[in-house]
Amino acid sequence: MISKEEILKRGYVDVKVYVSGLRQSHRLKVVRERTKRGLIPFLMSDHYLPTPEMVRLAEQLQLPLKQKDVVVFPRGKMAGDFIEKEENPTEVTMEAETLEAEVE
Repeated sequence: MISKEEILKRGYVDVKVYVSGLRQSHRLKVVRERTKRGLIPFLMSDHYLPTPEMVRLAEQLQLPLKQKDVVVFPRGKMAGDFIEKEENPTEVTMEAETLEAEVE
C-alpha cells in the first residue's frame, strides 16, 4: 500500500471502491484547504463516493476525505492532526506612519 507521504507528494491516489454494488476505479486528488492555522490536505473525488467507502478509505490511507458536505477523518484524528505549514507564507507587517515634530 502506498504511504500517505507519497500520496501527498504525488497529489493523487487511485483506489477501488464499491458504488451501488459495482467495483469502480476512482482517482482521489489532494486538495489543500486553507485554514487559520495552515493548510489541511483532503482527498477529493470528482464522482460520488458512498460514506461507508469514504470511512474505509480514510482508515486505509490515513488521510481525510471530503465530498460536498461530508468530511471523514481516520479514527481518532481531527483536522489539527493534518495541518501543514505554508511553504512561502505571505506575511505582511505594517507599521504605523510616524511623524516627528519639534516644539519651538
